[in-house]
Amino acid sequence: MRSTFKILFYINRQKTKADGKTAILCRITIDGKSSAITTGEECLPAEWNTKQGQTIHKRINKKLTEFRELVEKTYRDLLIKDGVISVELIKNHLQGIATNPTTLLAMSRAELQSVKECVGKSKAESTYQNLCYSDKLLCEFVKDKGEKDIPVTIITEDLFEEYRFYLKKQGLAAATINRYLCWLSRLMYRAVSQRLIRCNPFENAKYEKTEQKIRFLQKNDVAKLMALKVNDKEAEQARLMFVFACFTGLAITDMEHLQYT
Repeated sequence: MRSTFKILFYINRQKTKADGKTAILCRITIDGKSSAITTGEECLPAEWNTKQGQTIHKRINKKLTEFRELVEKTYRDLLIKDGVISVELIKNHLQGIATNPTTLLAMSRAELQSVKECVGKSKAESTYQNLCYSDKLLCEFVKDKGEKDIPVTIITEDLFEEYRFYLKKQGLAAATINRYLCWLSRLMYRAVSQRLIRCNPFENAKYEKTEQKIRFLQKNDVAKLMALKVNDKEAEQARLMFVFACFTGLAITDMEHLQYT
């Protein structure tokens, strides 16, 4: 469902400074929920046109137009990035709250918060909980190194290998290790998108090798099953039904409802 998005510039005539001017505010409304943020501009109450949302000064009106464009761009960017949007997300982004962390653990917390905002919308609660543990292990790793946090700009591929070795010492399975390494790499891609670094230092890093169990029959397996001779009538019927399902794509539940005609 498409969000209803509105922007309104206004002033509070009851709150004026010593020079008689008052702040020009911007009210952002999404799906009936609104929040106000200052534009950084001021004017005299008598200079404000409530109907047009403008002042008599062209310079200030130009600044308000630029501010509107910034809000609209922020709305589009966040919607594309997260798939969901709220007035709190836009306000926090415009005010720079937890949007541009420059250290590894701060960035991990920010990324985790962005996922939490999407729970119940585009993300499942289980996804968030799994990432919480990824954040927890990363914090323990940094602490184990004797650091409180690590600046993103000094991170190299060596950190990837150190973290891999740390996870191995925890006795984790290869697939689990890869999941936590992916979180670390995800944070670096976030840093790239925010232009803190030019490229992901882990882009060419190698992950743990995992054995992939084949969960489907190969063509030759089906051929063997077709050539198999079974004496038991019930087993033979099951074999024929299974082969029939292989060629028709019918699910087990569909097969159970088949009837003789």
